[in-house]
Amino acid sequence: MKSDWESQWESLTIDELFALHELMQDVLSKKLKAKKAELERRLQILDQPSNGVDPTKSAIDPPS
Repeated sequence: MKSDWESQWESLTIDELFALHELMQDVLSKKLKAKKAELERRLQILDQPSNGVDPTKSAIDPPS
């Protein structure tokens, strides 16, 4: 016996399926672009030359 979801899925027309495909493609494309931008931002931070500051110490830590 098919679930309600399966019945709805199978009753979609070709045009509805194609519209769903385009919507999913748009959403996934936006997510990938956002992820790429975040990774590029993080890579730029890693590629910055060292300024002699220990990254494990906070700016408010007392000098050792």
